[in-house]
Amino acid sequence: MATDALTDPRRQFLGALMQLPAPAARAALAGMRADDFGHGMAAHVAQLAIETVAAGHAPAPVALYAHAVTTGQAPGEHRRHWLSGWLIDTYRDAPPAALGPHLKAVVLEAAWRQAVATHARRLAQAAEDAPADVLHELTDDTTADELWTRYQAACTTEPAPLRKAA
Repeated sequence: MATDALTDPRRQFLGALMQLPAPAARAALAGMRADDFGHGMAAHVAQLAIETVAAGHAPAPVALYAHAVTTGQAPGEHRRHWLSGWLIDTYRDAPPAALGPHLKAVVLEAAWRQAVATHARRLAQAAEDAPADVLHELTDDTTADELWTRYQAACTTEPAPLRKAA
């Protein structure tokens, strides 16, 4: 849905990212993982962006699409059509790239909250009938702690100045 590209912070971040040259995109992606974007197309495109930027290329929509096709990550005509439409909508409805650092913090906060909620569900289930040693192991959740650290870093990092293309 096209309005998702306007209201979903994950898509907004990815749209802003698609506007950046490779060095700025690398900095924007620092401390992020594809699973921070949940499941579905946002996570898939985030992984494409991570791989594309790691190869030294700007994450422009055409570069992400080409990478997906050449690596077999968009098999079949239907999947390629869906990916291209998603990329087009996300890029077209993207905010200014300067909002990227704020959107990164929003994405990481949502991922952290999801990790906490998942951990809480596991704890609640285990508290009812799991052996005490298993319950004790579950009380230490490094996933949520690690996401908290990355979220805090995104909230306190000063954005790098954007360079204009020549």
